Amino acid sequence: MPGPSPDANLAEVLSQWTRAFGWSDRVAFLCGDDVYTHGEVHRGAARMASLLVSYGIGPGDRVILALPGSIEFVWAFLATVRIGAVAVLADPDTDPETETAKLVVSGRLPHALTPAELIAAMPAAGTADPYPVRPDTPAYGRYATTFAHGEPEEDYLAMEPFGLRENDVLFSVPKTEDPLGLRNTIFLPLFSGASAVLDSGQRSVPVVAERVRRHRASVLLSSSAFFSRVAMEGPQTTFEPLRIAVSYGATPPPSRVEQWLGCPVVTP
Repeated sequence: MPGPSPDANLAEVLSQWTRAFGWSDRVAFLCGDDVYTHGEVHRGAARMASLLVSYGIGPGDRVILALPGSIEFVWAFLATVRIGAVAVLADPDTDPETETAKLVVSGRLPHALTPAELIAAMPAAGTADPYPVRPDTPAYGRYATTFAHGEPEEDYLAMEPFGLRENDVLFSVPKTEDPLGLRNTIFLPLFSGASAVLDSGQRSVPVVAERVRRHRASVLLSSSAFFSRVAMEGPQTTFEPLRIAVSYGATPPPSRVEQWLGCPVVTP
């Protein structure tokens, strides 16, 4: 196993991919009417990382991210990973002691930081260098499950056969506080040069279809359970302009779902 290196840090790996492939000016995230480029994502993460360091947060600290799917979540997640801390994913709506969106570091901060506080302090912050880690160093987790810095790249490479394109717009039914939603929304676009929709709203079939149409999403990612719901509810709405849907789960989605979605459904 190689020794610790800043080049093994997940946040730095993603930043290096952006520089290597010239994606800095490409759109990375769509959040409502706002868009953020790949360059803005990594510059913002480096600034927020510096801000976290100024609060005394360091390598190995557990940082609870009780934030909705938003650009603040993206910056806070990448910033936490960048300084060698461990991002703990939490649902801001249902998890204990996370009634409002906030960032919590046990034993380090006198109070939780809200997204507004973080954003307000970012302009005056410098940029933090990536902390040296090994590929098997813990980077993020939820409850008892922890994932290492090197694992997201393996997940992305497993998706390559499905042909993600730089002009794809991804919409994930699982939200960012779920490891599957985190992979779909954060890792896949940042590894492929594509973009993703940041959305913390409801996940009913009509709402998902509306978000797909509004942002002209071309790739829909979800569990097989969602596609089973689509089959049960029937073709009440369109999912244009999807070109492909990805279904995770042991049970293949019903065959008629492809007809109603208007695109093929693939299973990793």
